[in-house]
Amino acid sequence: MIALVLLGCCTLGYGQKDKRDIDYYSDSEVKESRFSIAALLLPNYTDRRLINDEVPSGGGLDLVNEDAMGSFALNYHLDLIYSVGSALDLSIGFGYMSTTYSFENAAYYFNRNDTLTVNASTDVGLYTVPFKLNFNTSISDAFDLEVVPSVELAFINAYQTTYDPQNGGESFTVVYDERTNNINYLVGISLGGTFNLTENWGLIFRGNIKYMLNSLIEESNFPRETLYSFGINTGLRYRF
Repeated sequence: MIALVLLGCCTLGYGQKDKRDIDYYSDSEVKESRFSIAALLLPNYTDRRLINDEVPSGGGLDLVNEDAMGSFALNYHLDLIYSVGSALDLSIGFGYMSTTYSFENAAYYFNRNDTLTVNASTDVGLYTVPFKLNFNTSISDAFDLEVVPSVELAFINAYQTTYDPQNGGESFTVVYDERTNNINYLVGISLGGTFNLTENWGLIFRGNIKYMLNSLIEESNFPRETLYSFGINTGLRYRF
């Protein structure tokens, strides 16, 4: 009888040791980072519009024709992304945006005794700092649907207009960099998604539209121009 009791105790002792080994391995955890980065190319069409259609006279430039013709440009963003939860990401980035727009039949007489009727082409370049909210939901393991509103700070580094006189005179360029606003604000929204290529890599494809809230040059004797654009956001996202 005593031998049976001792044999049972030994068996329980070995059984407890095996259980501790199993618990040790089951307690291991896999840690996932909430951070990711994205490199985006933005082929966008950007154009100029006049705020409230106000075209002032004076200052050396009168716009007879308010319409302008914009252009396509390949802009870019680099974003640092933080995942707040399974359906919301926050991001901050750095980018560059450029455009060329043209208009015809403007009257130019700044620092002149006469008035020239000119066709004009304006080049604008801006460094941007975008802040984005990414609302997303998984449609499948391979695709996440995304709605991304954004606010961007824009800093103009180039603004110049080339005037081409219609009377056959020599064209000339005027640089307006010092007259532009120091900080400009753009709001936008993108709709599309990310195709999950692997656990870490994703292919981004979204349509987007953006609008500048303020005038490029805030002067009473200068046309109050702002920018709007639409196009595609495409690029790669890497999850750490």
